[in-house]
Amino acid sequence: MKEVFRSIAIGARRNYLPIVNWHQLIEERSYEMDQVIAEVLRRDPAKLDSVIGWIRQRLDDPNYSVHSKDALQEWLDLINGRGLAGVLETLTDRSEDAFRMRHSSPFAIIMPQDDRARILRRYEALRPRTHPAGV
Repeated sequence: MKEVFRSIAIGARRNYLPIVNWHQLIEERSYEMDQVIAEVLRRDPAKLDSVIGWIRQRLDDPNYSVHSKDALQEWLDLINGRGLAGVLETLTDRSEDAFRMRHSSPFAIIMPQDDRARILRRYEALRPRTHPAGV
């Protein structure tokens, strides 16, 4: 499966890819975005402060989803306990826990929008399409 993702990352054409589970592509897309975010944090570790502020705002919001608060609290605990090193390790990790945490990543606020759009376009081009019945 890593070879499929590697071919995606280098811009393989859709018609040459084997059938791939869309959920796996979403996981890979999230991982790729987190690699960009990790690089942003390596270049400017102070950006982690804006993420912490964003998390705290959501945790203080009484209307914010309890489930989402639990996930954000997990990120805040990681930041408080292990600092930037722990965040970078999680962002670059391919473990089940890291993939699970990526589902509620608070780092979108520091993601360069041009990089985000580029990644989204590339993966959207790989999205399996359904055909109307009888076609």
